[in-house]
Amino acid sequence: MRKSLIFLSVCLLAACSKESKLEESYYQAEVQRDHQSQYQFAQQLVELGETSWQQRAQQHKAAIKKVSQSQAHLTQKELITAFNLAAEAKQLDNSMAADTILKQILSDDVLQKLVKSTHTLLNKHSALISQGQRLLNEAPIEWNIIELNEFLFQLNSLIQNSEKAIALTPWQHKDQAYHLITLNTQYIEQLKLLQQQLLNRVKTATCDALCAGLKANLKDAQKNIKLFDEVAVESMMAFPFEQQLKKSKEWLELNNNIRITLEEVDEVLGEHYRAYYKSLLRAVRGPKYDQQYWQFAEEDVVRVSKTEQVEDVKFTPIALSPNLEIFLEHYEQLAFLR
Repeated sequence: MRKSLIFLSVCLLAACSKESKLEESYYQAEVQRDHQSQYQFAQQLVELGETSWQQRAQQHKAAIKKVSQSQAHLTQKELITAFNLAAEAKQLDNSMAADTILKQILSDDVLQKLVKSTHTLLNKHSALISQGQRLLNEAPIEWNIIELNEFLFQLNSLIQNSEKAIALTPWQHKDQAYHLITLNTQYIEQLKLLQQQLLNRVKTATCDALCAGLKANLKDAQKNIKLFDEVAVESMMAFPFEQQLKKSKEWLELNNNIRITLEEVDEVLGEHYRAYYKSLLRAVRGPKYDQQYWQFAEEDVVRVSKTEQVEDVKFTPIALSPNLEIFLEHYEQLAFLR
């Protein structure tokens, strides 16, 4: 009996010694963040009857699987899914293997710029749309010039920065990261449409206020120039053009302000609006102040009178896919790994 007790004691001590060594090995692997080894040691402890290690073993097993899946998606250039899986694996056991994949994706400068652009659009899109819609509901002549300048500057800066980020991307439609390009493009199209609506609103309101007078002056000037020389017509038409100039003062200031702002923020858009404003100014002032009036008079009035019809749409939030939404959240949270 005594020999049996001694034998049992020796076995228990051996088992305890084995468990202690496994635990020690596990914690060493934990320091090294080697989840493969952590899983092996935790699983061996479970097999020795240490049920308290069951949850850890399962977590490591799940993390290892996610890292393996992440690596497979990364090989297929499915960056978003690969990143999400690696982030989930990191949450499970914070392994070096997960960090390796995360750092690889985070180190992509092009992706980094596109994600930054996406976050900026997500943060500013709604406020800009709301501000633009409020302006659309007001008479342009009542718009606050300083507020309008700031709005146009913010709007165009956001559009241009996003377009630059998209232009850098090497991805094709088949690549998963292209979903970010699609999302950015959808937001940019809404912002551009909003700006187009605002500019057309100004041009329409300007024409409503001034076009009848511009057309009347043009008609009289064209009739008189057939009968008299330019000097005589300038003198004859001086009063109606002076009256038109007084009536147009606020509209000229508004349109000139928009021209200056657009020229600063968007070369192409600024050039188009400069041409419009030049026609407006020449048509309003008449031949006394602009010798090119006779050459462009009819063309100028047509340009000022012609406004594009833009579809009136409701700006609704753009839905993100669950996979993309999780990616953007994880990407921001794990930026410190970069």
